[in-house]
Amino acid sequence: MVSLFRAEWSKIAGNRIVLGVFIWIFPVTAFVFLILAAISAAVSEQFRVAINAAPPTWTNQALTTWSFVNSEIGRFMLVGFAADVFGGEYQRQMWKNLLPRRRRLPLILNKFLTIAVYALTAFVGMVIIVTVMSGLVTAVAGAPYGPAFGDMSGADWLQFLRAVGSQASISFAAAIIAACYAAVGAIITRSILGAIVVGALLNLFEQGIAVAIALVVSITQQGDLFRLYLYTPGYNLANLSSWSTYGNGYMPLFIERYNCCGAFSVEASTVLVLAWIVGLIALTCYLFVRQDIAN
Repeated sequence: MVSLFRAEWSKIAGNRIVLGVFIWIFPVTAFVFLILAAISAAVSEQFRVAINAAPPTWTNQALTTWSFVNSEIGRFMLVGFAADVFGGEYQRQMWKNLLPRRRRLPLILNKFLTIAVYALTAFVGMVIIVTVMSGLVTAVAGAPYGPAFGDMSGADWLQFLRAVGSQASISFAAAIIAACYAAVGAIITRSILGAIVVGALLNLFEQGIAVAIALVVSITQQGDLFRLYLYTPGYNLANLSSWSTYGNGYMPLFIERYNCCGAFSVEASTVLVLAWIVGLIALTCYLFVRQDIAN
């Protein structure tokens, strides 16, 4: 499995354009944005006043940055990356060369692992850049950037590290789910473009469910129907991220106004996310193992 991982990692690394567009864009964009913010702090008195009025903390910056990963933009980028990894094997006729000599299951599972590790590497890089560069921006603005390391107790550090580990796990799960969407699209269409389209549609389907339920609720006034949306992967990933960052669950405003249901607990959302991951990977493996690659 280690040799498979190394081979897949090297193969993906050779596709620099795809990596740059879909993966390394996360830390690069964060770096460029914060350089511009530092320049703005240097030349704009109004901007400096705004920062000093509500200076960020490095702990908050390190945690809230992870929420971008599970945003619609973040998940679409992951779908695009996974679509090239899975769909490219069909489009470049690579499966016909690989499959006769190897078992299919390790190959497909290794792709999920490699995609998730690549994504997690980029996300960690983005978090580090945001945390460090935000300190530069606040320094230029003359604002404090706490808390000081010496002011944090052992309990504070333990709580912070647990929150970071939780956010990293959530991001890893988001990458796996996005990869599953793209993989299903690649298996069905046998092309990169088809994988992107199917993966994007599956990603949008979660929001489509919310819109459809909202239309029905607006007519029937049965707000309890929104409970169906709470079982989607996107909601539960966002809910886990909210619990980790803010200490409370996440509830979309369009549901909250009906006061029909509360946010799921950490345990409930964790079980649902794991169930989605296991189910989607199992579906992908089933379709892949049974597929006729030769024709």
